[in-house]
Amino acid sequence: MNYLNIKNLSISYEKVTVFNRFSHSFDCGLHWIKGYNGSGKSTLLKALCGIIPVPENTVKVMGHDIKSEALKAKSALCYVADKPEVYPFMSGYQYLQLIAEIKGETLNQKLEDWLDEVNLSPFKDTPFSDMSFGTRRKFTLASCLIGNPDVILLDEPFNGLDDNTCEKLMQWLFEVKEDKCVLIASHNQPITAQQFTSMIELP
Repeated sequence: MNYLNIKNLSISYEKVTVFNRFSHSFDCGLHWIKGYNGSGKSTLLKALCGIIPVPENTVKVMGHDIKSEALKAKSALCYVADKPEVYPFMSGYQYLQLIAEIKGETLNQKLEDWLDEVNLSPFKDTPFSDMSFGTRRKFTLASCLIGNPDVILLDEPFNGLDDNTCEKLMQWLFEVKEDKCVLIASHNQPITAQQFTSMIELP
């Protein structure tokens, strides 16, 4: 069984075809979705996590159909958008508690350690409206440490991050790629191509 399976994905906007019967499968590892802005990287990730509706039998996460078995499929993945969309009045810690509640999990020590390592602890009680873009990004990325997702979808994950956080993020990705499927959508090459399990270039 593939971690992530895409079969005949077709998406169009205003008569412009973004994907035409696109098919691919991913197993555990670190996979790079490469493409210029507007090539469909974000659209692909949104389709894979169910934000953009797709027909039944088009996307399966850990064998679960994203349309007909949405709850099981979505519980197996974590998606982080390129631009954090969080209630502006919510604090960083409230956001993480909400994600944990949705997943039926609790905030663990690994998450607390991550907050310390990337200097987020001082911002736990800061509302998102008062955070910098980079700080908001760090909190949304931290949500991937809640629970145990098998598939991780990251859209331009290094945008807005300081060098220390980029280094910590890469260390974590190299750790989890052994038993998780990680897709990074990015127009820039974040690491050497040889360090990726696979690479797909969108036109």
